Amino acid sequence: MLRRCAVLALLAVPSLAHAQQVQISVKPQFRANEPKVVVVTSPVPAARFDASLDHDGKPVQVAHGPARAGEHVQLNLPGPGHYEGQIVVTFRDGNRDTEKVAFDVAVAGAALKIGYSRERLDLDAHRLEFTMSRSAKHAELKVIGEDGRELGTGSADYNGRSPGTWLPITWTPTHAGQVVKIELRATSTDGASGGVALVPWSISIPHKEVVFETGKSDIRPSEEPKLDACYQRVVDEVAKARKVVPEVPVKFFVAGFTDTVGSNADNRKLSLERARAIASWFRDHGLPLSIYYAGFGEEALRVKTADNIDSEANRRADYIVAFDEPVIARGVHATWMKLQ
Repeated sequence: MLRRCAVLALLAVPSLAHAQQVQISVKPQFRANEPKVVVVTSPVPAARFDASLDHDGKPVQVAHGPARAGEHVQLNLPGPGHYEGQIVVTFRDGNRDTEKVAFDVAVAGAALKIGYSRERLDLDAHRLEFTMSRSAKHAELKVIGEDGRELGTGSADYNGRSPGTWLPITWTPTHAGQVVKIELRATSTDGASGGVALVPWSISIPHKEVVFETGKSDIRPSEEPKLDACYQRVVDEVAKARKVVPEVPVKFFVAGFTDTVGSNADNRKLSLERARAIASWFRDHGLPLSIYYAGFGEEALRVKTADNIDSEANRRADYIVAFDEPVIARGVHATWMKLQ
């Protein structure tokens, strides 16, 4: 049976295996720059949380790692709109609690819903695509850089294009700089208007690659100076972003990659383990950020090679500071795991 999550009312979900109740809740409204989340609470320790949702016709997969009993786990959502699907809580003994859900996410003060996908933003081409929940009339945007300075503006007319259509808008750069925030405001043909602040900012931190022993993920003491050298670079980039968007938490992401030697499944696993080792090093050395890691294996090669080619350039990790999950390569996806 499809359960609709009542706003701020906890939805009791019976666990057949445990005779316990998982609680699911969604706020009635979020502020424009506030992360949109559905909150899941397990009464006993859980090994994993997974949400498979449809967001206004687009699939959304959200995952979270282990949680303590009673801990409020926040599953991040891409934005306002209608969601349907299921949330699965896997307990430590292997049993699962699966429940179908339906709920709406609304933004306070927004007269219409605006949809946005990171993959439909091309910073190099100065182009953004977005959707509106009503027939589209007009949109304007302003691009803000690291020092708070305006980097460019743009506008577009849409002549009543249908709700849900991807709408392009471009901007003309007036200054060079790293884009931190895009302020978008749109108007529908019936006079409704709304705005969102998008924070596509992400910075890849330059560093020397940690060299691991073949097939292993332990960081040797001799490799730690490489991590020490880039720690301050991470802190410095975070400080720049917080000057422009202080209300949005900055996150640290570690993405692991391999060359094409070995099977794809083994490379995914190895790259994930190595990314987790690097992420753990930063946490253990006091990095005051939420830290996430993912393994992409051989699916995002820096240097294109044939199968079973030993390539040092492809055995690497990316260190990224960003507000949201970064796009590693178009069409390439992996689940970002939060380091606990």
